[in-house]
Amino acid sequence: MPRPRIAITCEMGLRGGRAFLELPDSYAEAVTTAGGLPLLLPNAATPSAARRALAGADGVLFSGGNDIDPRRYGQRRHPKTILLHPEKEASDFRHLSVALARRLPILCVCHGCQLLSVARGGSLIQDLPTQLRGALPHRPPRPGARAIHPVHVQDGSLLRRIVRRPELLTNSSHHQAIDRIGRGLRAVAWSPDGVIEAVEDPARPFVLGVQWHPERMQDRVPHRRLFRALVRAAGRRRGRSAGRRSRWGK
Repeated sequence: MPRPRIAITCEMGLRGGRAFLELPDSYAEAVTTAGGLPLLLPNAATPSAARRALAGADGVLFSGGNDIDPRRYGQRRHPKTILLHPEKEASDFRHLSVALARRLPILCVCHGCQLLSVARGGSLIQDLPTQLRGALPHRPPRPGARAIHPVHVQDGSLLRRIVRRPELLTNSSHHQAIDRIGRGLRAVAWSPDGVIEAVEDPARPFVLGVQWHPERMQDRVPHRRLFRALVRAAGRRRGRSAGRRSRWGK
C-alpha cells in the first residue's frame, strides 16, 4: 500500500519584498521516518483552495510558527506578541477547518496546538514570563541553547497511549500557551508550573496538539511515537477510503 500522505503547513515570511514559504526539514524527516509521505501545504486564500490542497491528504501536521492575532480571542495585543503573517494565519485556520470537517487525523505542534484551541473558541496566555507567576523557562535563553522540562501526561488519554509514559522530558520553544481551552478539547499534559502542554479531542480518533517540538527530539522513542501514531491513523483512514471507493465502483 502507498505511504500515507501527510500534509504539513509551512512558515511564511518576506524576503526582498517577496513572500516565501519554508519548513524546517525536521518535520518532513519525522514524517518520512515514521513511514509517511510528507506533502508541503501552500497557503490557502479561500476555503475552496484549502479543500483542494487537502483533497489528497490522509492526515495533517500543523507546524510551529509565530503568534496568533489576539483579536481572535478577544484580547489586546501584548508588547511581546509577534504576529504571524496575516495570510499565513488565515490559511492555517482554513486548513484546520477543512481537516476537521473531513475528520482527518491531525497532529498540531507548538503554534499548531494553540491554533487548534483558538479555532474552538479558546484563548491564550500571550507572554508566559510576564503573565504567569512562577513560570518555568519555556524558551531557550540564547540561540543554540535548549530549554528542557518534564511534562506529566494524563492517564487514559490518547497521548498517554501513544507515548506509553506518565512523564516525558520535552524541549520548550514558546512564550505563549493555552489559557482557556477550546470547545470539545481536553488538557492531557502539563508542565510543573501548570502550563497546558497538550490537548486532544476525545470525540475524534486522532486530533492531538502538543506544545513542544517532538520533531526536534527524534532521538527519543516517545517523541518518535507521535509521528508513527499520526501516520498509522492516516493509513487506517486511507484504507477505509479506498474500501469505500472500491464498493462504490462495483
